Amino acid sequence: MSERIESIKLSKWLDNDIPHSFSDRDELIEIIETIADATIPIRGLLERGITSREIEQRMEIENVEKHTINLYGEAQIHEDVLTHSIILKALQESDANFLFIASEEAEPVLGNGKFGITIDPVDGSSNVIVNRTVGTIVGIYNEMGTLICSFYVLYGIYTNLVLALNGKVAEFILDTSPYSMTFYHYIYQELKKLPNNMEGGIRCLGGDSTKWSDKCKAYEQALINRNFKDRYSGSFVGDLHAIITYGGIYSYFPSPKAKIRTYYEWLPLAFIIKTLKGVFLIIGSTENTDEVKKMDNIEPLTVDNVNEIHMRTSGGLLGSEKPVTLFLSTT
Repeated sequence: MSERIESIKLSKWLDNDIPHSFSDRDELIEIIETIADATIPIRGLLERGITSREIEQRMEIENVEKHTINLYGEAQIHEDVLTHSIILKALQESDANFLFIASEEAEPVLGNGKFGITIDPVDGSSNVIVNRTVGTIVGIYNEMGTLICSFYVLYGIYTNLVLALNGKVAEFILDTSPYSMTFYHYIYQELKKLPNNMEGGIRCLGGDSTKWSDKCKAYEQALINRNFKDRYSGSFVGDLHAIITYGGIYSYFPSPKAKIRTYYEWLPLAFIIKTLKGVFLIIGSTENTDEVKKMDNIEPLTVDNVNEIHMRTSGGLLGSEKPVTLFLSTT
């Protein structure tokens, strides 16, 4: 069961929950709030289909290159590029002084602050055209390259933000009611807990199963035998949120190569899962597709190496402890 408390805004929750002794506390809160606020127009753009140059002009976003012209002579801007630009512009215009901002859509932007930021602006962007769930994934690193906070925003029937920080995972809901005094703010919903069921959860298995190793195929069958239902959607954020709700696993096995980006997708979402006492395993290497490593084996992401390693990919498996560790005993 999840734990509910009084409904308060994200900003107030952060102020209450982050200890005043926390290093560079105000800077961290500013970064989280700035990105959270930037996802509100992204939600609106997704609802409108992200087709109009009007938004580009109103927000004075420059150098958006990936676009085509629609029937009405309007610039059709690829959702990944535009949403990246919205978040980047919001951070650059805020009082937050970042160490770096790294995104899938551009080379890292360097600064002289205390926190590095990774952004996957629209995870599952291929789902947009078919009106399926997408999300934004954010990771925040300290100067040593250690992930200290992560969150995702899920754009679905409603918009929610799930944040891992200070040993807790909390969910916030975007209030869009025109009758609410908290209009267009993320409102605290509950603390999350991860079910740890050995049977009856969900399985979200990505990649080309015809190219999986025998071990990975055997693992899938072991999950089927334990009544884990197939729920893979093509949106990592959407699938992860379902796992947090019902218990289970998400994987993307090398098939034969790894696809998911380590620092934009795996690590921020793994940080949430590990905070919930789940497990993350890195699966596969160039020498052995079944090799297993732990999160601690991943190289820290720092301002010194961000340009070289920020686009790395890896296979992986994360979720509830019992079904994830089942992989280790599968032959």
